[in-house]
Amino acid sequence: MKQENDFKNAGTLLAARRRRLFQRILAVTLITLMIVGPAVAFAVWGKPLVSFLADADKVRELVNDFPVWSRFLFFMLTMLQVILAVIPGEPFELAAGYAFGSFEGTVLSMAAIYAASIIIFLVVKRYGRPVIELFFKSEQIDGVKLFNRPRQLNLLMFLLMFIPGTPKDILTYLAGLTPMKLGTWMKILLARFFSVVTSTVSGGLLGSKEYVFAAIVFGIGAVAAVIGFIFYHYVNKKAEKQEAMAKEDSMSSEISGDDM
Repeated sequence: MKQENDFKNAGTLLAARRRRLFQRILAVTLITLMIVGPAVAFAVWGKPLVSFLADADKVRELVNDFPVWSRFLFFMLTMLQVILAVIPGEPFELAAGYAFGSFEGTVLSMAAIYAASIIIFLVVKRYGRPVIELFFKSEQIDGVKLFNRPRQLNLLMFLLMFIPGTPKDILTYLAGLTPMKLGTWMKILLARFFSVVTSTVSGGLLGSKEYVFAAIVFGIGAVAAVIGFIFYHYVNKKAEKQEAMAKEDSMSSEISGDDM
């Protein structure tokens, strides 16, 4: 029996090490691409590239010259960003508004987020926590205490998806571990519209050279993000305290039972 447990523990440890290795390789690869890619592009094309990207009319003319491929590429890149959960989504949303306009940028962003989030939800439902541990450390996963409050789960998740500044990447993965149904999750994803639209509208206004209005919308989004950050940590801390109190009560009950 002891030997069997030792084999199980060794297998668990090996799996954890493999996941950590995968995480490191993924992180290093993406960071390298993010740094080297723009550096190579600038070295090869230099000022013409900068002047091209600074001219929204030229950017929009280019995406309209390739109407299918430009949108398909953006859709797939946004899906990849959501699934890998390493790169922030805001630059993609700003770029969507800048290149495709506020309305179409919002539609493309929301469609890609929906597709990726549904895939993540179903895969985590099927394979469980090991999938999440490919992208997040155990400490990060265990640090989210909100899901210990099942009666408030759907409302809390909706609010956290609605408000900018909350950790939507890990929450998207953790949703698959909850009793939540796919239909409920699809409704909750609608809440992401506000945080997406503040970015795409900002990008769209930048593309239209409405810099003052772009700054105002971006400022509203930034303030909302700060509020969301504070709200998330407040609610999560409260849930953590409730969990600690529940454990203390459970231990006290066990001690009282032993004394009797």
